[in-house]
Amino acid sequence: MIDVISKSKIIVLKPSLDYDEIVDMVESRKVKVFQTLLQKPKRSDIHIHSTKLFFEAFLLLSGKYTADFIREADHILTVDKNVKELIIDGQTYPILEKKGVLSKLGPNRKNKVSLEVQERLIIENEDDIAFDHHGKEVNLPYKTTAKLIEKYPKRILDDNKDNVKKPEITIDGAIKKLVSKLKKPAESGIKSLKENVKINEILEVYVPIYESRLIGPKKKIKLLRIDAVRKKIL
Repeated sequence: MIDVISKSKIIVLKPSLDYDEIVDMVESRKVKVFQTLLQKPKRSDIHIHSTKLFFEAFLLLSGKYTADFIREADHILTVDKNVKELIIDGQTYPILEKKGVLSKLGPNRKNKVSLEVQERLIIENEDDIAFDHHGKEVNLPYKTTAKLIEKYPKRILDDNKDNVKKPEITIDGAIKKLVSKLKKPAESGIKSLKENVKINEILEVYVPIYESRLIGPKKKIKLLRIDAVRKKIL
């Protein structure tokens, strides 16, 4: 059972860098973008053709997986050396036969009994997952990103609709991937499995990304992308 307890929220993050700071970052990085093992171009040979602001959607989901189940298990009990068998609820469990070197030790060692039992387990697992606008899973921890979220007018998206990159992955597709991450691999011998997945939050976060189109030697074109919130070159 999958229980979605929160509707998708659309949030727009406010840039932490202004345009001049972005240009400075591009200028300081542009040579490295075109640099190879054999050649390092001059700074003057690289021209910034354009720098545009885009709002790219990242999907962040957090959830909790709960499983209540019974599984079969074998337990080895150590008993006194003079115990020959255990009797539990009328079921007889003989001691394990000693082999090899252990058999020669005889009464000097404890005896062991193997019990076939059933165990009831309750597993709880909380996790989160993030996708870029292409639907590729990225390392964008929910708790860290949530701290960056400020109220920023959603009309910004309307004002920049030509520069908005919507998610290419559906909410259902993102939920399916989160569920796969939350669930642990199935164990053998499981019986009476009751499981539940709660999707706690779904955030559609629009991150301001600056893209600079650079033209270098021989008119070669490179793209430099900067996350204006985390002040990071992508």
